[in-house]
Amino acid sequence: MIYAQADFFRVPLLNGRYAIGQVFETEGTPDNSVFCGLSNRVTDATTQVLPFIPLDILAFCMIAPDHLNNQTWPLAGFDQIPIVSLFYDFEQQRRLQFPDTPVHDPAVIEAFLNAWHGLYPWDAFGDLFAQINANGVDRTGPQNS
Repeated sequence: MIYAQADFFRVPLLNGRYAIGQVFETEGTPDNSVFCGLSNRVTDATTQVLPFIPLDILAFCMIAPDHLNNQTWPLAGFDQIPIVSLFYDFEQQRRLQFPDTPVHDPAVIEAFLNAWHGLYPWDAFGDLFAQINANGVDRTGPQNS
C-alpha cells in the first residue's frame, strides 16, 4: 500500500487531463477497499492540488485500490479531508464500516469521471453513474470542464 488517508490522486481522462480524488478512509472498509471522495476538478499532470471544499465533491465511493497501488492513478500530494457532514454522515458511515457503499472497480470510476466531464456517454452503464453521484449534485454544470 503506497497511499494513505488524505492523499490526493489523479484519474486520467480521455482528453489527456486528470480528475482529482482524495482518499478519505483506508481502514475498516470492506474487501480492502478505499473510501474516497471524487471531485469535479480537472487538472494537468503537475499542478498542485488545493484542499477540497465540500462543494467540490461529486461522489463518495469505495474503490478497489489497484490503480492507487500501481500508480495508474498517480498520487498528487495530501491535505486535510473536507468536512462533509452537511450532506454526508461520514463519521456514522465509518463506524458502521460503510454498509451501503458498494466497491467499484477503478475502470468504472474512470468511466464515471469521464462521463461527468462530457467525455463519455452518461448512460453507458445504465443508472450506475447516477447511483455513484453524490446526492444533490447536478451533473449538468461541470460537464463542460
